Formats: sequence, structure tokens, C-alpha cells
Amino acid sequence: MSGVAMGVSHGLRTGDVGAAVGTTLEASLAQLPAVWVVAGAAALLFGLLPGLTVTGAWAVLAVVVLVTLFGPVLQLDQWLLDISPYSHVPRDFALPPLLALAGVAAALLAVGLVSFRRRDIG
Repeated sequence: MSGVAMGVSHGLRTGDVGAAVGTTLEASLAQLPAVWVVAGAAALLFGLLPGLTVTGAWAVLAVVVLVTLFGPVLQLDQWLLDISPYSHVPRDFALPPLLALAGVAAALLAVGLVSFRRRDIG
């Protein structure tokens, strides 16, 4: 929804609402697989380490945000920058990296769900 709102506001400013909405919506949707990876990590924690789910999920989010925002400024090594799923989102729309991120997210979610089913909750 925010991609549409940004596109409309930018389009009204530039006079081309259609193109602006399409561009900003595409850019917003390109971030979605990276969001799914972070959510998949939380699901994995929920399945494997239920006592650390909340703390661990916030820690994952904090690491991703810190590495994404401050990693390039601090000139961290590339392997450390690659920890963040947002570093793998392509600048121009490209399907393979987005599918790879979606695959990682699906794998994390699947392992988290299988682990959850094996726990003794009763």
C-alpha cells in the first residue's frame, strides 16, 4: 500500500501518475522476499527454540537493520554485508535473486513448521 501511496504522490508532483505508481510499486514489491526471509527466520526460531522466539526474532531484525543501514558506511567485509537479505535484492528488477530469496524464506518456514510439529505441546 505504501508503494502505491508513494507512487501517487510522486506522480502528482511529476505529472505522470501511471508511470510513478508502477515504478514505486515494483520497487516496493521487490523488497517483499527479503521481508519473508526475516519472517522465516522468526518461524525457524519458533519451531526450534520456542523460549528464544521473541528475543531471537528481534535480534535477527536488529542485525539485519544494522548491517543494512550501517554496514556500507562502516566498510564491513562483504561476507558480513551478505548476512542481510536486503543486500540480495536487485537494484533493477531481476527474477532470479527474488526467487532465490523466496526459496530461502520457504525453506526457513518449512523447517520451522516441521520443527514445531515435532515438539511435545501436550
